Amino acid sequence: MIERMKKWLFFVVYLGIFSPLAVQAGPLDPYIEGAKKEGAVTLGITLREKSHGKPTGELYLGAFKKRYPFLKVNFKRVGGAAERERILTEMTSGMSRYDVVSVSETMISTLVDAKLLRVVEWEKLGVPKFFVHPKNYGLSTRTAIYGIAYNRNLIPDEVAKNFTWETCTDPKWKGKTAMDDRPRFLNRLYLNDQWGRAKTLDFAKRWAANKPALEASQSIGTEKLTLGSYSMICGMARRQVEDIRVNSGSKAIGIVFPEPVPVGTGEFNFVPVSAKSPNAAILFMVWASTKEAQNIQDDTDFTGHPLVEGNDVNAVLKGKKVAYPTWEEVGSADAHLAEILQAMGLPVVR
Repeated sequence: MIERMKKWLFFVVYLGIFSPLAVQAGPLDPYIEGAKKEGAVTLGITLREKSHGKPTGELYLGAFKKRYPFLKVNFKRVGGAAERERILTEMTSGMSRYDVVSVSETMISTLVDAKLLRVVEWEKLGVPKFFVHPKNYGLSTRTAIYGIAYNRNLIPDEVAKNFTWETCTDPKWKGKTAMDDRPRFLNRLYLNDQWGRAKTLDFAKRWAANKPALEASQSIGTEKLTLGSYSMICGMARRQVEDIRVNSGSKAIGIVFPEPVPVGTGEFNFVPVSAKSPNAAILFMVWASTKEAQNIQDDTDFTGHPLVEGNDVNAVLKGKKVAYPTWEEVGSADAHLAEILQAMGLPVVR
């Protein structure tokens, strides 16, 4: 009798471990079931479906649709400060068009004050910590990596590979360079764990003495660099250079990454409390943090996170001193930038 009971218990345990029917519930299962009922998700994010005629966001969104084929994906590109501010105003007034929204990281405090953010315990859903806002307000998965972009017809690669940030202040390049009118890469260097305030403001003053041209659009600035209007642009985002280099086939520009390499928090994605399809929105947000999504994003939009193994940017920055973003800098980013611009004798824009 005892032997028969032992055999029966063994059989039960065997079934529990090996039976395909005994599948462990995953943390995303409730959201998947909820998303199936919702049937669609509307994204207001900063991605282009095509660039220079080549599919970029199309490939990214196509992979998400393949992962969750029961969802209809509605997509509207949200780009630029004016459009983001308009969407914020709409949500504040009660209008909600999107289930996932992209805004600049400096708008987070406004969103918190307006109580527009849905709090989700992202790490429990498998999202790596470096993407997650410390108060679970949302994720930053589209990352800006800054370097010095240069025209390869005017500056040989052998010269550019030795560039440091001090190159931007070298009188040799006076009047031959440009800069973004919001040099966000200095925000990261401003913090005490990198250059600190004094060194950053000193650099800003010496950089200004070199008379860099101001560009309000990084895209336009990069196009001008390609044409030879400038020899270099200091503090250029990697995605701008790679977009032209890869998607247009141009060999006229390159980019190097002096140390420390500043990495920005990038755009901030969140699920509004008023989202019509919150479960589907959460599935998209979690998927955006996966290695699959990050690899596609880095291959097409060139904004993958350097800490994701397998990304091209992970290989490019391997072994370098990288100044990774901190959420603590976000709240004071605009004030720091204003001080930097004032040190350069420039107007504080937007």
